[in-house]
Amino acid sequence: MSQVITKAVILAAGMGLRMKEMSEEIPKGFIRLGGSPIIEHSLRALISCGIREIMIVTGHKGEYYENLKETYSEIRTVENTKFTDTGTMYSLCCARDFVDADFILLESDLIFDPGAITSILNVPYSDCLLLSGTTNAGDEVYVEADENRVARISKNPDQIKDPVGEYIGIAKISKHLYNRLKQAAEPLFGTTPNLSYDMDCLVQIASQHPLYYLRMDGLDWAEIDDLKQFERAQEVWERIKDK
Repeated sequence: MSQVITKAVILAAGMGLRMKEMSEEIPKGFIRLGGSPIIEHSLRALISCGIREIMIVTGHKGEYYENLKETYSEIRTVENTKFTDTGTMYSLCCARDFVDADFILLESDLIFDPGAITSILNVPYSDCLLLSGTTNAGDEVYVEADENRVARISKNPDQIKDPVGEYIGIAKISKHLYNRLKQAAEPLFGTTPNLSYDMDCLVQIASQHPLYYLRMDGLDWAEIDDLKQFERAQEVWERIKDK
């Protein structure tokens, strides 16, 4: 049985190049839905589920996240000073001094039903990815499994045999798995700094370390990477708000 989790890491360093119309002046986490930046919806969902320490890995327009500390005492920040040249795995490594226990990992450009956090906290696995059913949202991240364990993750559906769902960008990660990810990734940063934590690194580790998944059919969620996804996110937010 996994331990009680009170920590979360939010990856928020990216520049949002496909959202230049909206995120050139603000980071993607500050795109507004329902009158609030989407990052605040995530923060409130985490805090309501017992998360007491939240590390935000900043980069592009990081001062916006620094200012959030005035409202949320739970927040800490660390800057990925190489955010223009690195990927999500490098950002995750920037949180090394914070990760001394299991934690919830999520990305800053999400809107989701807060029940998603409760559900992944309650699974009996220390390491678990949260999946949804088919969204047709564009830029999907497909997951292949061997029985109930993750075997492969890819945005290319041709590389995935019988996908079990789409990874939404929320995971439960043990300290042990985090250490293994760092050990695998750090020697590679000199030649491949743009490693992703999911499609590059988790896949490599999953063949040796059990990584499970939780699929939530009918989950209301959206990622915001471009204007089309923003329009879909507005529709998703209306459903979440009505609940």
